[in-house]
Amino acid sequence: MDIVELKEIDEESRKRLLELLHSLGPPPIDVVIIGAESNRLETGDVYVLHVSLPVDPYRVLREVAVAHALTDPQLLETWSIPPELRPDELAYELSVAMLMRVADFLVARVRPDLVVEKNSPEVVEGETLTYTIVRTLAVDISISLALAGHMGPALQILNKYSTHPAYDVYRRFWEFALSNFKFLSLYNWLLFSLVH
Repeated sequence: MDIVELKEIDEESRKRLLELLHSLGPPPIDVVIIGAESNRLETGDVYVLHVSLPVDPYRVLREVAVAHALTDPQLLETWSIPPELRPDELAYELSVAMLMRVADFLVARVRPDLVVEKNSPEVVEGETLTYTIVRTLAVDISISLALAGHMGPALQILNKYSTHPAYDVYRRFWEFALSNFKFLSLYNWLLFSLVH
């Protein structure tokens, strides 16, 4: 992994950044650019991580987690969309939502406090109940915390959705997802448990 410093970083901050980069295991990142305008991962033949200063531990860890989710075959199998379903808009949105949950799950395994700090429960309305569930999953960190074994904070966050009309259905989906977190399982649940 090559490190390019666009802006100077003191030795202590550099050390903390390197610890972050390796906290999920050997990072599948080829180049780290320190002092970028924003934190983002560029994927392709070369994986480039842009890190802004001051270092935001959650944002850096999340981008590293996405890199792992995109390159680890076991993680890929969890969230990626089968080729025959790629033209399906619901399948695509579900796949992206699951990628977000896998990324936060990886972060929650090493730094659950950072995931909880980013908590801002929100039901994201879709054209149908099915799309509302999928779009809410995309931003709901509670399932990631629960999958990482932090059920207490996960349930506290989930309960904040309880005033929304979609809560009962979302809660059933959430409980199913917790024990069946694979793309086809969740896709089939959405198709056969709901009319969209």
